Amino acid sequence: MQILLFILLLCSFSASANVFEDMRCGSYDASKYPNKTEFKGSTEREVSETGVNEFFDELGKTDSSQRQWVFKLVDRTTGKYKKSFPRRSPNSENDIAIEHQIIQPEIIIILGDKIITGSNNGEFGGELILIDENDKVTLIKEMNVEDIYEMPFGLVVTSGLAHMSWNYGDIHLINSNFEIEKLYSLVGMPKSSWLLDNGDLLINSYPTGSQVLTKSGYLKRVQCIANKPLKQDS
Repeated sequence: MQILLFILLLCSFSASANVFEDMRCGSYDASKYPNKTEFKGSTEREVSETGVNEFFDELGKTDSSQRQWVFKLVDRTTGKYKKSFPRRSPNSENDIAIEHQIIQPEIIIILGDKIITGSNNGEFGGELILIDENDKVTLIKEMNVEDIYEMPFGLVVTSGLAHMSWNYGDIHLINSNFEIEKLYSLVGMPKSSWLLDNGDLLINSYPTGSQVLTKSGYLKRVQCIANKPLKQDS
């Protein structure tokens, strides 16, 4: 009986030791993404105490799901947009001012006559944005976007944050109505990702750990030693 238990324990240990699939991970190849452009992200801020009434008049015409934000497109080619919202005046605690942010997202992906953009400002947040054919800017979800990929089953977004005691990552799916749903949690913030030659998506998490989202839509852990070369700023 003891011998049988020892054999079962040994088999269990061997199985757990090989739970991660060993694989060749390749490297990032920008030519695989002809409809995606990457930029050096930036945010320019300006606080104004004028135009407060005009802001709230315009806010009343927007979708209530946008909170107290007004979005406007600045440059369709780069996906740059302006985000305006109320805040306390820097000159008086009792007055309201409007902060305007000009945001250059790190990633834009063109989908016919629509554009999806993704920004990532670390602990200060990020946004997944839809720009439609009429240049209307709509917030899909607040998230720190690492990258955006077209998969056979839909548009996939990798996102997450590693800051102080936080370290998390997620995979979301954008459906045909540009609504978003969470597919999986990752072992940590995605620090790099790219499509493999077979169409699967490799995601490397911080500080270590790699996963593959297969083109059929399931997630698995893998053992990967390839390093992704730095993306070039546009």
